[in-house]
Amino acid sequence: MGKKILLLFLILFSYCLDGFSQRYNFEQYDIEDGLTQSQVTAITQDSKRRLWISTLGGLSCFNGKQFTDYTKIRGLSSNFILALASGKKDEIWIGSAKGLSKYDGKGFSNSADTKKWVGALATDKNGTTYCIKAKRLYNANKDQLITISNDTTEIVTALKTDYSGNIWVAVHGKGLYQLEKGKWTLWPLDEKIKTLIVTNILVDKLNKGKVWFLTPQGIYVAQNNNINKVYNEITSKCNAIAQDGKGSIWIGTNKGAYYITPASVIHFNSQNGFTDNVVNEIFKDVENNIWLGTDGSGLFRFTNNSYVTFDETQGIESRIVMAIANGPTPGSIWLGSYGGLYEYKQNQKITNVKIPSQNPDSYRINFLYNDHKNNLWVGTPGGGLWKHNGKRLERMDTDNLHIAYNAMIEDSGGTIWLSTNHGCLTFDVNSKKFTRITQQFGGGLMELARDSIILGTQDGAWLVANKKMLTPLKIKGLSGSNILCMLKYKDYVLFGTADYGLVIWNIKTGATKSLNTKSGLASDHIYSLLEDKKGIIWVGTGRGIDRIDPKNFTIIPPQSEDELLVECNQNAILQHNNNVWIGTTKGVIVYGVNPNPEKKVSPYIYINSVNVTPNYKPKYVEGVLTLPYNHNRINISYTGIYLKNPDAVMYQYRLIGLDNKFSQPSSNSSMNFTAIPPGKYTFQVKVITKDGLFSVNTASVAFEILPAYYQTSLFKFFIVILIILLILFIVYIILMLNERRRKLRLKIKLEEQFKIRKQTAEDFHDDLGNKLTRITVLSEVLGSMIDKDDTEKRNILKKIRCNVDELYNGTKDILWSLNPKNDSLEQVLNHIKDFGQEMVNETPILFKFDIDLNNKYTKLSLDMSRNILMIFKESIHNSLKHAKARVINFEAKLNNGMLLITLQDDGIGFDVAHAKDGHGMNNMYVRAKRINADLKIISNDNGTSVLLLVNFSTLKHFKDA
Repeated sequence: MGKKILLLFLILFSYCLDGFSQRYNFEQYDIEDGLTQSQVTAITQDSKRRLWISTLGGLSCFNGKQFTDYTKIRGLSSNFILALASGKKDEIWIGSAKGLSKYDGKGFSNSADTKKWVGALATDKNGTTYCIKAKRLYNANKDQLITISNDTTEIVTALKTDYSGNIWVAVHGKGLYQLEKGKWTLWPLDEKIKTLIVTNILVDKLNKGKVWFLTPQGIYVAQNNNINKVYNEITSKCNAIAQDGKGSIWIGTNKGAYYITPASVIHFNSQNGFTDNVVNEIFKDVENNIWLGTDGSGLFRFTNNSYVTFDETQGIESRIVMAIANGPTPGSIWLGSYGGLYEYKQNQKITNVKIPSQNPDSYRINFLYNDHKNNLWVGTPGGGLWKHNGKRLERMDTDNLHIAYNAMIEDSGGTIWLSTNHGCLTFDVNSKKFTRITQQFGGGLMELARDSIILGTQDGAWLVANKKMLTPLKIKGLSGSNILCMLKYKDYVLFGTADYGLVIWNIKTGATKSLNTKSGLASDHIYSLLEDKKGIIWVGTGRGIDRIDPKNFTIIPPQSEDELLVECNQNAILQHNNNVWIGTTKGVIVYGVNPNPEKKVSPYIYINSVNVTPNYKPKYVEGVLTLPYNHNRINISYTGIYLKNPDAVMYQYRLIGLDNKFSQPSSNSSMNFTAIPPGKYTFQVKVITKDGLFSVNTASVAFEILPAYYQTSLFKFFIVILIILLILFIVYIILMLNERRRKLRLKIKLEEQFKIRKQTAEDFHDDLGNKLTRITVLSEVLGSMIDKDDTEKRNILKKIRCNVDELYNGTKDILWSLNPKNDSLEQVLNHIKDFGQEMVNETPILFKFDIDLNNKYTKLSLDMSRNILMIFKESIHNSLKHAKARVINFEAKLNNGMLLITLQDDGIGFDVAHAKDGHGMNNMYVRAKRINADLKIISNDNGTSVLLLVNFSTLKHFKDA
């Protein structure tokens, strides 16, 4: 933002404030800076510390760096605005030629009554806004007419809020009213006020019971029930009044402004840096800045710096001031520049001192020095060495000497020492002769002790003893440096260098300490040093002026935000009364030794906007901005308000959730965050000024980036479940494949076994059958050859035939088992049934059977079918042989995967415990255990029961095996 800096000047310290040729510090803002129009009518401030400025061309909002304009195009009822006030929740009330308007931060709402001008607005401490409309008082919030004095024709001429937030109103012919606890109270004053037309009111903050009035007849002050006219010298019509943080009164008139203190009255006008235009409004902001709204010159801010500047505008031909000294007459100060020699006297214009020489170099001053006789010495770069004895200037050297005189001191013995381009010289005043002491090019001189002089050169510091001996000072950090200035302070010597900053040497211990830009100095180029009456050490550098506390040699923070950035000149420094004068390349800067700095008010910061890309309308859930995962690029804009010095504003921010540390200070007023991961965040930002002043608040905005569906816990849970299921499925597939391979191998094995069993059965049948048939045939042939009476031989043949028959019958079961087609459970049970029926054939025993497999086909292994068959063949055989039974029942039931086979007779029974010792019974239990079946035999006088329980899954197991 462009600024017009009126480089003006303020004498603050021991000088009278209305002295001659003084100019004051103002900063101006006009239409080229962004102000909507140059005729300012009113100023107010909202809670974010933004200034709102009304003009006759619209409304402007100012944040310290830029203006935002509002006109009829944006919703105002009229651009001709006369009054402003800040209401509740930062509502801005606007009084114009077309009634009342209100801005709520989003848009304007305008009153339906557009025929009455609103000339004044004020808001009380409760947030109720009042206005003067058509010379009557209204409650702006309700647009309700208020009658104060019970006179329906009353005329309200002034409306104001005091420092406590109370409303004051002036009613013509009635007096001054104050609103207290909802009631209007007439303030006790003499009758004189009723004859006055009060146009503005100020309740004095520092003097209780004191009220200021502005009238067309002048300024009046009411106190102790009396009212008197004051400051008759102010003859212009008074329009505005305000009180600053120090209690001084500001008056805006038809010709500039007035600044009133108990000691003096200053008229700010075009002759001293302000303007002669009408001042319509004076406003004190939260930071105690004074703003002046003018009619035609825009907006001004009064800059109350802690220094004063003298330059060419006060009569100095060149602003490069190289030397400063007390003048030869009491109270005067001489200034030496590259444009000549000048004298300053209080309340007088700066005058040029004529040097009696035609040589141009005589008007380029290198140094000024006061000796113990109050003579003023003047050194030039080739224009001679001069001395003023209080009456006239006299050249001390000859015209043919072209010596550049850089510095001068007078030692305690009265010897004059000069530092020149020809080395270090001494000068005899009586004989006007020079004596060369050294040949080193000299910069500065300082007396260390009697007969001991330190010479500062471009190659370190040298000690001159007894005007003869020259010894380099071997001080740590000083060797090879360019010494520009020196100062002795107690047991220390301070060396100002051109490259290493300030080197502090302890004479007694030899210890050194360095101060430079890393320590906080403005620059490492040190041009001048001075100890003031308070013991503070002043340091003139290449980029400003610093102060050092000599107790611990620490840098004192700046007194003001408005410290100038100036380049000081070598040894151009002087304390005069209570002021420190410093020569710079921009003139002479004058500081007070005992300044009265204003209390610093911290800046304020607020969030301007939060923009989300891609374009997305923000949604807030309980104050938290909630964003989807694909809208995670955020731009946050913020503004720090520090109207005293907007250029000093810097920002520190952090994004809690990513980084809890604040960033380094930066001037960026917005932050872009891209690709923010899902989560909850809080963006915080605060202001820090260049001198370390933090904002009174920290602005923040909370937001949450919602995770994508694939980033949610539920989705991750389902993914985990899916992965587990997938793993289980893969395992299942692997197991199934292994099972299929196993079954395939088993099938192949069973097929192979089937072939082998079938082939074995066929081979066994053919081979064994043929052999048994042949034995039978041969036995019959042999029987025919044996005599019929030979019974012994015939009995043997009979036994052979019986064994052959038994062997044949036994082989039938083996052949049946070997046949693979008999491997089903049904075949096994039917075979047992057939065996039982065959065994009881031609006997009186009845064989019954009941087989129920629920139509389920179950294939059995060879071992399983063989053992089941043999258990029940043995049981049937025992029933036939020993039980003397009449009925044998055979049952088989398959239910719920369990197979129960039962053989029951009604015989005489047997002793089960005794029978277990037998071979046949024991074999039955062994065979049942072999197939993992439960065998139970119950026998008593009513018969015998054999129960075999086989688990169907066991059958499957043995089948697959």
